[in-house]
Amino acid sequence: MPTTMATSTKVHNEPPPGIRLRPLLLSDLATLLDIHDKIFPHGNEDPSLFYEQMLSNEDSDDKMMTLGAVDSSRPDDKSDEIIGYVVTTKIVNASDSEIADNIVAAGESSDKLDNKSLVYVMWLGVLEAYRNRGIGTYLMREVIKYASRIPTCVGIYLHAVAENKAAIKLYKKLKFKCVRRLRNYYPINGKLYDGLLFVHCLNGARCYRSPKYIFVNIFIDVVTLMLGHVRSGLKSVGTRLRKIKQESQHRS
Repeated sequence: MPTTMATSTKVHNEPPPGIRLRPLLLSDLATLLDIHDKIFPHGNEDPSLFYEQMLSNEDSDDKMMTLGAVDSSRPDDKSDEIIGYVVTTKIVNASDSEIADNIVAAGESSDKLDNKSLVYVMWLGVLEAYRNRGIGTYLMREVIKYASRIPTCVGIYLHAVAENKAAIKLYKKLKFKCVRRLRNYYPINGKLYDGLLFVHCLNGARCYRSPKYIFVNIFIDVVTLMLGHVRSGLKSVGTRLRKIKQESQHRS
């Protein structure tokens, strides 16, 4: 039977000391591209055109929500410079999204999502010097507040690199649930890494983990456990062989 996740829409959000949020501006373009290059190593496409169009308000459908974090305690010429940001796209037709099979609107069946929307978090990033200060949490809670105010919105979803433990910890703390594992989803420095699909349900919607995801994770846990036993056994054998060798050398 699928695993169901509870929903939540009430969000209390206190800013970290010295941090304030503001909309992203066209004047932030160079800073955003610099941050993007530092914290998003995957992907082969140049993001500059997308950022420029987004900041120039050329998205006629008005689907973008952007927030930048700044450190007001920095010197005057740096106090309004972006040190972290979040960019989202509102997807109007939830039934066409990749999580249509993982979410059910309140009082509806799984095939009644045509008039529902989702918010997709495209990018969330904080400069390394400002991490572990609650800035990513602060930004994401603002996204949850924003999405919760959209009457038709049934959830927020995003992707994460499976090896990004810090991001996964953040999303789980904010009640996002991993519903799917995507094999070889991210190309990073010539290697392929798995992606994880996270969902945070809103406005009474219910989220479900894909049965395949549950099976795959059980399989991974079993394989990991078996490999642990094999490594432990090999280590014991190696220790025993070294001891025998030492004893043999001592006798001779």
